[in-house]
Amino acid sequence: MEANVARAERSLALLTTTFLANTESVKANIALVLDTILSQNLFTYMGAAEVSADTAKRYSSAIHKWLARINSLATGKTSESRMAGVLLIKHTAQQSPQLFAENVGKWTTVLVGVLGKAEITPVVEAVLQTLLAFVDAVRDIPMLHREIVSAQVPRINQAILVLADKNPDLTGPVLQMLEHMATWFPKLFRPSIDKTAALCLRLLDGSASRASAGLCAQAAQCLAALSLAGGRVASEERWFEYVQQAVGTIQQCIDRIMCAETGDSVQSAFALPELADNFVIAIPQAADRISAMADVLVALLTQPTAEDVGVPVDAILGAASRLALVPVRAASSKMARAELDVVPVLAPQIQRASVRIMAALAISLGSLMYPYLSAVARAATAIGTQQISSAATRVALHNLLQLYIERYAYGFVVHLPYDMITAAVGEICVYQRSQAPPPTLEIVPSKKRSGSGKARGASALSDETAPVAHLRWDDTTLAAQATVLALLLHTPTMLTSALRTQIDSQVLTLLMLYAIGGIETPFATRESDVPYKVQLLRCLEASLLSPDPWQRAIVPHAVAVFNASQNDPSPRVRAASAAALVAIDPIIHSRLPAQLREPDTEENISEEKQVARMVAASDDSVSIEAVLAGTQLDSPSDDDNEEIQDADGSTDHAKRFRREELETNVSMPAANTRPLTGHLPATNLLSTPVDPQPSLSQPSQPAAATEPAASPPAPRFDPAKQLAKPKPLAKPKAAPSNDDDDDDDDIPDIVMEGSDSEDE
Repeated sequence: MEANVARAERSLALLTTTFLANTESVKANIALVLDTILSQNLFTYMGAAEVSADTAKRYSSAIHKWLARINSLATGKTSESRMAGVLLIKHTAQQSPQLFAENVGKWTTVLVGVLGKAEITPVVEAVLQTLLAFVDAVRDIPMLHREIVSAQVPRINQAILVLADKNPDLTGPVLQMLEHMATWFPKLFRPSIDKTAALCLRLLDGSASRASAGLCAQAAQCLAALSLAGGRVASEERWFEYVQQAVGTIQQCIDRIMCAETGDSVQSAFALPELADNFVIAIPQAADRISAMADVLVALLTQPTAEDVGVPVDAILGAASRLALVPVRAASSKMARAELDVVPVLAPQIQRASVRIMAALAISLGSLMYPYLSAVARAATAIGTQQISSAATRVALHNLLQLYIERYAYGFVVHLPYDMITAAVGEICVYQRSQAPPPTLEIVPSKKRSGSGKARGASALSDETAPVAHLRWDDTTLAAQATVLALLLHTPTMLTSALRTQIDSQVLTLLMLYAIGGIETPFATRESDVPYKVQLLRCLEASLLSPDPWQRAIVPHAVAVFNASQNDPSPRVRAASAAALVAIDPIIHSRLPAQLREPDTEENISEEKQVARMVAASDDSVSIEAVLAGTQLDSPSDDDNEEIQDADGSTDHAKRFRREELETNVSMPAANTRPLTGHLPATNLLSTPVDPQPSLSQPSQPAAATEPAASPPAPRFDPAKQLAKPKPLAKPKAAPSNDDDDDDDDIPDIVMEGSDSEDE
């Protein structure tokens, strides 16, 4: 740490005394100084511990000289010096929060003073960016609010408003600054609301919509931010008023284009200049004003608000629908007016404004748009069925359909005509066969000779005459692919089998042509083809994953395409194909491989054997279902305790175990199994039961005193053996009589069904 602080002190001293010594040095070395500050972090050692007092003192002295020098440069006589001072102040404040907190008041005063002077545009832009960064940082420091926010923010607002009137080239940075000020400090911005609104409306009257669309969008965002400031009215009331005025302005412009008289029912509109009397100027100006008001509605609908606001959906959607129908009504109008001949030229611009408004409604309202989905579908259909439609309009329409399908799925598609879906699918068909010219015969020398000894010539077609597939990649194709992808993901059952087959054939054909290299484009292997390939792969993946009974037929081809795409030079294509292979893996391998399991523990094995003995020794009233359910068994009798005891002598009356563990040791008895004695339970599913009294056909075995031996494997069911004719069993010998046995009546009769049936 000591060495780093010493190095930073020496570097600062060198930069201050050598590279920033005078104006000439500043102009020549400002780039080197900025690079040194950014790369070496010279201001991060303020208040560092484990530094000697001498080193800390010298470092503080170097910092003090540096601050004095950059403040002097910021108030210098030349524009180069002021530009260097502003940049050095900004980077110093960003690198050291301590220096920023100690000097932000002085720096802000210096920068606001620069705004009040006649300065070149690059210096003013640098000052505005630095002030914006300072104000943004001060918002999180409450102790600086009184010194900076309360004292400097009103001065900054007034200075930049004056600056916008003097220098039109600074309108963009000024609007950005005003938008943030109105959003961050709405109460302090109230005195500047009227002037800011007037500045925005000067740009939203249609004069800047075509020349500088970005500047018009910034003005719309700034006007939307003013609704949060409040003022004489509440913020939600101001927001609602701006929405009504924007809709009213759109209605007035539509009336001017359609040569209709404006009635009393038209809502209030913004105070904008009147349109020109000459329709050649007025109608294009009205179309530009419609685009500007669409930007205002989009900004208002997407602007976050602190309070709940009432959205006039009927009025906004009515204006959007009317914009979508303007070309249709102009074409079907019976009025022979020259104004209507201008409408087809402006139709794409008017339709795109309608699309932007409807998209903003879906983004801002979400599920509240369900009652209005049918109206949106009708407006989209009116735009899609236009005979005069530009590529930009088709792209905007596909983006609108994709947005509504992703958000509302079947709720929107059921209102959409099926022709719209078919048209979207048809636009992804981007390949066509080129008509080959008449074949030309080329004589290829051959070593073979005819019977007369003369060399024969082999005629062949030239490679140039072979039919190839030409592509027409454009933005419309990409937007149509996105719409089809949304249909496959969210509403696959709305597509008929014929339409699904058409989608699969088109997508597979394109991808397989890419795989074999059979596609010729004006710019072969261009990087701009990558988005189309990725979208095609995603469409094929979605088609495989969506429910359809005929998808099994394309799985081999899809797997081949995905495997071939793994070798594509583009990383995006490789990533898309890899993700598709992972997604369709359950389709290819419907069952997972067997899972390896560790061998069971001795404790579990002993539990299973103990339960088997409990079932065999329990009373007839206890069934195997009770044991399988893990219920508590009754305590066995004293006579059976010896059979239930474990090797260590402890008696376990009942144990809980999992059903699946017991089922592995349970099997159904074969048909020719010997009859069971009366002491066993009524239903015995165990493969090797413990017989307290063996049958008469087998010799009795002495009871084992220790752990019983391992059970033999369970008998397997063999249909051939079960269907075969049973063999007669030998008659059992007479059992020796036992005089002491008083329970002869309790011995059940043995029924030998096989022997009796044969005797009969």
